[in-house]
Amino acid sequence: MANKKMGMVPSRLTLGTVQLGMPYGIHNRNGVPSEESSFELLREAWEGGVVSFDTASAYGQSEMLLGRFFEGKRPLIMTKIAMQPEPGATPDMIERDMREKIERSLVHLRLSVVPILMLHNTDVMKHYGDAISGSFRTMVREGLVEKAGISISHNTKEEYETMWKYLQDDSYDAIQIPMNMLDHRPLRNGCLDMLSRAGKTVFVRSVFLQGLIHMKAEELPAGLQEARGPLAVLRELSERYTIPLAQMAVSFIRDMPGVNSLIIGAETREQVRENMALIGGPAIPDRMRAEMMELFRDVPEKVITPGHWNRTAFPL
Repeated sequence: MANKKMGMVPSRLTLGTVQLGMPYGIHNRNGVPSEESSFELLREAWEGGVVSFDTASAYGQSEMLLGRFFEGKRPLIMTKIAMQPEPGATPDMIERDMREKIERSLVHLRLSVVPILMLHNTDVMKHYGDAISGSFRTMVREGLVEKAGISISHNTKEEYETMWKYLQDDSYDAIQIPMNMLDHRPLRNGCLDMLSRAGKTVFVRSVFLQGLIHMKAEELPAGLQEARGPLAVLRELSERYTIPLAQMAVSFIRDMPGVNSLIIGAETREQVRENMALIGGPAIPDRMRAEMMELFRDVPEKVITPGHWNRTAFPL
């Protein structure tokens, strides 16, 4: 159930827009779409009932593109800022830096208030968590931000040890987590259940593991050969249950209790249509879900954590 404090309820599909601002995804073959093509796919999503859109200040031209397209409209835009305080930074310094970043995003998005603003990098919370949370509360109180949130970066045990208390903090209404058929860590460590009980609005990204789930064995880079086995098992499940791989991926996450919206990007208008169809597609059988939970219990962290891939990590 969506957080009652969220205001506008996100659509089940949130369109990810990193692809509109920069090359993104291990399976990306088309590069960055033109502005005309980007507007076409945004129009396809908006007219198809998608009301929520995910971006970040780090996503190249994405914020500015959304600002131009949605001027005069009222979508639920979720953007993210990265905080990198200088050693010894005071709470006042952190608040001033956050204010500058928010005001820059507001200019790019052509908005007077950010509907949802998330912290993009959780590593800073270990030393500056209380000051950053205090600054978020100030920005909400002043009306620069409607709702504050946190985007979990890597799903590692160490990250959750640092973030657990902040994920429960009333300062944050929305949480973004990576999760997919191969990566069940937020489910197994109790995070998803905790967020649901705390009334958070949960957005799940990396449903296709940045495109890895679609790749064939011969397409895998040298540093990801360990993914061959899990990907082969996924294809076998898809064939045995006669459910397309993409539908498996979406339905597996969509139907988890506590998940409010899936963030899925697109490079073309056709992909937007496909993703909307997947969101409205059938559930997977309970026995299939149980098999997946067992079969992919111990997928190597190197495979399911893009930041650990032996290549330049994509922005989260």
